[in-house]
Amino acid sequence: MPPATLLSELSSGAFDHSPLATVTVEGATHIVRYVNSAFCRLTNKASHELVGTEFCALLPETAECLALLDRIYRTGQPETQLSSSDRDPTLSCYTMWPVMANERAMGIVIQVLEATPLHERTRAMNEALMLGSLRLHEVTADVASFNVQLQAEISEREQRERDALMLTNEINHRIKNNLQIIVALIAHEAKSAPAPCVEGYRAMQARIGAIAELYDLISQTSAGQAIALDAYLREIARTMSESLLEATAGIAIEVEAEALEIDPVRAVPLGLLVNELGTNAIKHAFPRGKGRILFRAARSGDQIELTVADDGVGMKDGYSARILEKHGSDYVAVFVRQIRGTIAVSNAEGAGTSIRIRLPLRVAADST
Repeated sequence: MPPATLLSELSSGAFDHSPLATVTVEGATHIVRYVNSAFCRLTNKASHELVGTEFCALLPETAECLALLDRIYRTGQPETQLSSSDRDPTLSCYTMWPVMANERAMGIVIQVLEATPLHERTRAMNEALMLGSLRLHEVTADVASFNVQLQAEISEREQRERDALMLTNEINHRIKNNLQIIVALIAHEAKSAPAPCVEGYRAMQARIGAIAELYDLISQTSAGQAIALDAYLREIARTMSESLLEATAGIAIEVEAEALEIDPVRAVPLGLLVNELGTNAIKHAFPRGKGRILFRAARSGDQIELTVADDGVGMKDGYSARILEKHGSDYVAVFVRQIRGTIAVSNAEGAGTSIRIRLPLRVAADST
């Protein structure tokens, strides 16, 4: 391969995309064989105008350049030229190294190290720094303004959320108070009602009381959040004890519940369901007026298992199959359906009754 072709191929692969101006020369007259695009921009000439010309014709100090090129051909060692010229600073600083073949220099690669004098570079750098500082100041000011606006919007949104929560809690609190007034009116009416009606009044009082306790719990939580099931069951037990059991009654209502939660939508029918089943136990399970009713809630996989059990007289054979046919069963069926649950009854005559309800731990928002 001819030296000129070899030099051109070697240089184009290595220096085509280099940011430094690079040129290769060959022969005793130092003919230009290759220039990269950075060199073309530096000299403000096209490649075809440079390739084939003598390199020294491009330099301000031809004699010194020739001496360096000749020395490289003799010694095979690289050389560096560091000088400056106020008349023509272009190509005043460069480094040269030989391309060797068979232990002799067949060409020279020249790479420009400096293209402008120091004061011009300094001025350009200062300009760039100044423009960068100004732009940074503008960006910083914009960011600061945006942050102020964003903080104002966040504060406004948080205030709206606080106001909405306060209003929701106030509404729930008022609903609870109104329901408790109704409970008190029913209790007052029950005192003067005929004996056959008293039981109905008390059942109604317990049902409304259960709803009132739910709204009391909702008013103490954030809007839309789930209700603590253990606390809810305890409040239902307390309300039922106050409305359905005399002070001297030997029936106790106890709660064993894990720390579970239920959404507000299903909390109402669940509370009414527990109240209905507990009321039935109070009326039918303890003919001697003594016994224990248990409300239990535990997690079972992705479901809640809710149990209302008593240690009363139990049911006669075949009676458990007809439990939902008794008075109040319509309510139980509706409530079970509303909480997306299933119900099962187990009992043994003389050994109490246990009613187990299974319901999803969570339900999709659009299905509640």
